[in-house]
Amino acid sequence: MNTNTAIFTNDKITLRPLTFDDKHWVLALQQDPLWLRYIGSKNVDTVDDACDYIGKTNAQRVEWGYGLLAVELTETKQPLGVCGLFNRFAFECPDLGFAMLPEARGKGICYEACQCVIAWSASKGYRFLTAMTHPENMASQKLLQRLGFNKQGFYFDKTFPKQHLFRLELQP
Repeated sequence: MNTNTAIFTNDKITLRPLTFDDKHWVLALQQDPLWLRYIGSKNVDTVDDACDYIGKTNAQRVEWGYGLLAVELTETKQPLGVCGLFNRFAFECPDLGFAMLPEARGKGICYEACQCVIAWSASKGYRFLTAMTHPENMASQKLLQRLGFNKQGFYFDKTFPKQHLFRLELQP
């Protein structure tokens, strides 16, 4: 992924690297009750914490060649949330992650952003993607299934509670 410009853009949405100008909405996203319930606190409690989070996210993207991206409306540049890939160090391929601000939920924006990330992943030759959700996060589970992911069971990790594990085959 190019780390300096839009990764994807169309008439509706743009996916681009996070910048420090995003600090206020990144803080708001990470303080959202659904983020805290389903993803958990990442200790982003201040604007400075949001800047640290953005810096770490961008460093991971440079190191791994993929990462978390800002999702915004193309026309207005209004931030909508985040979508991208993570290295969970447990699988051969990356893990899809996403979260939308409350005003962007239920409008198909996350689905479209995920489709862009999936298409990019396939073009880079990844054989599959994984994704994880909190067992009670039915909206994310439905989205993953709509995207073609299949539930594989549960994933356990010391850094967060039991998660539903999904997998999407990209290459035969």
